[in-house]
Amino acid sequence: MERMILDVDPDIICFQEMLFPATRYVPRGYRRVSGVNISHPIFVRKGLKYKSHSLAVRWEACTVEGIRIINVHSSWDREIMLRTVEQVNAQLTGCAVACGDWNVGLGALQKSDLQMQSARDLLGIPEDDTFANFTRPTQSHGAIDHFFLQGLTPLHYRMITDGYGCAKMSDHYPILLDVRK
Repeated sequence: MERMILDVDPDIICFQEMLFPATRYVPRGYRRVSGVNISHPIFVRKGLKYKSHSLAVRWEACTVEGIRIINVHSSWDREIMLRTVEQVNAQLTGCAVACGDWNVGLGALQKSDLQMQSARDLLGIPEDDTFANFTRPTQSHGAIDHFFLQGLTPLHYRMITDGYGCAKMSDHYPILLDVRK
């Protein structure tokens, strides 16, 4: 995982359901900027201006260089997922990215009044499996990891399913999204 982060060189890293503390995989040059939730922390490249936001039960949030970042870990329970959507909508100001494990397909989220646009839809990317519960590639639950955008344009979206050993660290494939204001 550290090799992948070094190769990709992202400005912001949002983890989901890591088997070990995410700090184990983050190379030097990044700082944890979200709350204390071990399951889905946010790391930002050192030198970028950020502000952490209050911890919620199912998401972490911060603002990085004027962009609100919300890293969601939703629930299979529809009522909890809808409350998560309400919490995310309440945090939307200016440019924003809400990413993470929503535990539902894109259609259910679009029908749940999320006030953002799907990066997959904007780029015309089909819903490939993003989650396989450590049994890749034989078992899958479909696309449950999503990026939603407000005030940003997606440039490139890619899921990493190759030789970095990611299946040993999380039950989610790493997804890369490049955006511009």
